Amino acid sequence: MRFLILLLASLSLSAPALAQSQTIDIRPKAKRIKGDVLLNEFLGVTHKGAYNFSPDGEPGKFYTETHHEDSRVSYKEDDKSAEGVWMIMRNQLCFQYRGEDMSGGCFRVYKVGNCFYFYNGDIPESSYEIDRDYWTARSVKKGETPNCEPVTT
Repeated sequence: MRFLILLLASLSLSAPALAQSQTIDIRPKAKRIKGDVLLNEFLGVTHKGAYNFSPDGEPGKFYTETHHEDSRVSYKEDDKSAEGVWMIMRNQLCFQYRGEDMSGGCFRVYKVGNCFYFYNGDIPESSYEIDRDYWTARSVKKGETPNCEPVTT
């Protein structure tokens, strides 16, 4: 059963994942979302996402994250789950989890089609960045089929 769930998850994200590895900067074709727009895209919404992409764009890990209206966040990945809080600070989406198993942090969020791309907020934003992964994770709202415009360098 676990294999079937992973297979279905990979099929739902595989097309845009194959076209977009983390070494591709999506920002030229994306819209940075901030403030109330950022809040409205996450408030009370569950996102399904992936991270740890291979150089070919294959996702390595899948997660589900619910952003409750009372600022709580519920994260689920395989057998791991975590509870914490989420907030918008300095136009970034930020998380703080209970316990030592999950690190939190803040992310600049960009949108292409209905796909959300997360850039690590600890790394200063620069228009000229080389030799590192650009975005750390990608998600869509639960129930939506990813519609990420293929991005090429």
